[in-house]
Amino acid sequence: MNKLYALFVCLTLILSCSDQTQSHAGLSEDEKHCNFLIPQGQWLGKLSIKKNKKIPFNFEVNNDSVFIVNSEERIGAKICSCQDSMRIKIPVFDSELRFIKTKIGLAGYWHNNTKTRLKLPFCAHLNKKGGKHRFNGAHSNNHNLYSGNWETTFSKGTENEYKSVAIFHQDKEHVTGTFITETGDYRFLQGNVYNDSIFLSCFDGAHAFLFEGRLVDNIIHGMFYSGLQWSEPWISLKNDSFALTNPYLITQHVPRERLEFSFPSVDGGILSYPNKRFNNKVVIIQILGSWCPNCVDETKFFSTLYNQYQDRGLEIIGLAFESPKKLIDKIARVKDLKSHTGSKYEFLIAGSASKKEAQKALPFLNEISSFPTTMFIDKKGAVRKIHTGFYGPGTGEHYVKYTAEVDALVEALLSE
Repeated sequence: MNKLYALFVCLTLILSCSDQTQSHAGLSEDEKHCNFLIPQGQWLGKLSIKKNKKIPFNFEVNNDSVFIVNSEERIGAKICSCQDSMRIKIPVFDSELRFIKTKIGLAGYWHNNTKTRLKLPFCAHLNKKGGKHRFNGAHSNNHNLYSGNWETTFSKGTENEYKSVAIFHQDKEHVTGTFITETGDYRFLQGNVYNDSIFLSCFDGAHAFLFEGRLVDNIIHGMFYSGLQWSEPWISLKNDSFALTNPYLITQHVPRERLEFSFPSVDGGILSYPNKRFNNKVVIIQILGSWCPNCVDETKFFSTLYNQYQDRGLEIIGLAFESPKKLIDKIARVKDLKSHTGSKYEFLIAGSASKKEAQKALPFLNEISSFPTTMFIDKKGAVRKIHTGFYGPGTGEHYVKYTAEVDALVEALLSE
């Protein structure tokens, strides 16, 4: 075992990879063979965290493509291979799975370089039960035990307490949903029900989440695990009328501070606001980070919005706060985001990936409590609305409602 582990480490460190999405021309026979070491079909992956917990996730291998699956979400990933070791590079996020093939499946690590080089043990095997099964022993006699909206409190009774709305959709032993907070959502969660217990997980390359809960006397008592160390308790009570703080009321423009900034553009040079380019234009200022899945979701939406309204006078400026120390590396991360989402609007490098850094860089806002935070500015340069967070597609009707609101707001501002 020690020799095998040493061989694996050496291979992952010193061997270069061949991108499987490229042509096979020029590859050796060994390299061509290695590109297809992963058997086709449905797979169940698991990330090991503290207290012997594992975060399961589904992925599919289809010819030379890999898709990480979370409920309705499918994340296409690149495969690199180097003789006996392989990598699955996850788009946008500086994150990858590195592993070898074993007699029973795959074994290796997930490396998340944006999280101070987080490294979690990873294993996987073919999932004979199909893509909807993540957790062992899934079974439920009550098909609608968990379906509905739940008023949720994380870390109740502590200084870190915060509220959320949990949305669950149960179909027999299968369950999907998410948790919506005042700063965003936990995206697409998928899992199973076992009698009176619920298990949900998500892996998207940026985050690895595990939610466990048990329903006792109409209240769910649960634990939330994230990454290697983080965990916190949560409780939920079914409540269809519960609502969070209005996201338009959290962050406000400071009247005495002039709305202005000047940052490097990822396309070269320095871009300042205001300037003549934005005169008599409706402007959306998006405060984001390429490392943030909610920001990626919002960028996809804004890309479509920009294409729809650019000719009528809409401008969007993305102010990116990135993890790398060097400007050139920050720019590279944002360019990956632009390429992945097909975005054509402006992106500027505004600072490092920190809400405190964002607050210093943007003193015209009273606080930055979330990435993303979005400002809507009319043709006269007045701030009309500021929205904290983003309700992504994992929130279902909330996503539909919010994107429709933004579309209507932009339409109204352009018509003024």
